[in-house]
Amino acid sequence: MASIDRTAYPRFTRAVSARELAEVFTPSADEVEWARGKTHDDQPLLALLVWLKAYQRLGYFP
Repeated sequence: MASIDRTAYPRFTRAVSARELAEVFTPSADEVEWARGKTHDDQPLLALLVWLKAYQRLGYFP
């Protein structure tokens, strides 16, 4: 059986640095504006942005 690192599906690393969080997972103003147009409240807005950034990083929805 192949190790998890060698599978077809990328995964998040266990330890994410503050630099990586800022560079990769901070949504742009355009992304926030788009998500605000799709949601009506702050909690769904946050959830949608988390899903968006996860998809951008992994290439699939976790």
